[in-house]
Amino acid sequence: MKNEITNIINWCNVNSGFLSLVLFLATFIFGWISGFFKSIIISPNFRIEKLEQCTFCTIIDLNETYNDLPVHKTAFVVYLKVSNIGNISSSIHKVELGYYKADFKTKFCSKRRWVKQTISKEDFKIELPDSDKLKVYPFLSLRNQLYSKEIDTFLEVGKQITGVVYFEEYEAYGNLMPRLEDDNFVDVEILIHDVFGNKFRKKMKLKYVEPKEAFKYNSYFGQTYKEYVKRESKV
Repeated sequence: MKNEITNIINWCNVNSGFLSLVLFLATFIFGWISGFFKSIIISPNFRIEKLEQCTFCTIIDLNETYNDLPVHKTAFVVYLKVSNIGNISSSIHKVELGYYKADFKTKFCSKRRWVKQTISKEDFKIELPDSDKLKVYPFLSLRNQLYSKEIDTFLEVGKQITGVVYFEEYEAYGNLMPRLEDDNFVDVEILIHDVFGNKFRKKMKLKYVEPKEAFKYNSYFGQTYKEYVKRESKV
């Protein structure tokens, strides 16, 4: 037994450089693994929910053609509730919406087309039934015109915010429009980026409405970049 211990000591003395390398690698790997799991355990986690009010999309026929194909304009609005169910605070940086084009490819072979959040020229609102009052929907990350609202996208742990997010495509033609499902809904995905670069996704379906219905909520719907339909706001 004494001889075995002596042999081990002699081997360690001879191979001290190799042992130092092994200890360094072991320390590095342990540190990387612990840091990796720490980043998973301690991180924000945004839960995204769709609120049915003021959530829809529409396609506006511009009565023009390009290469004998009709020119149109697509816009979306989604009323969201975002909750931080993680264990560290974070802020919403930007929001995007992805949809499938109206081509003949299967979803498996298609990629979503992504649209960035767009500024709206006026608030989203709707007349309350049997009343002369309006319900005004707050923006998620923009300032409303009809009432004062602090813009606060900082989400502490357990905090939630609600608000509408508006998306508008540029003029397009042909099949560059959302694919309508059989039930007249559009399959979309909401992507929220936080300030740390984390991404949070939620798939959902938006109902398709005719432009005249969309104009009831916002007279400039689909017309941020250019006005096509002259509408008078009721406010």
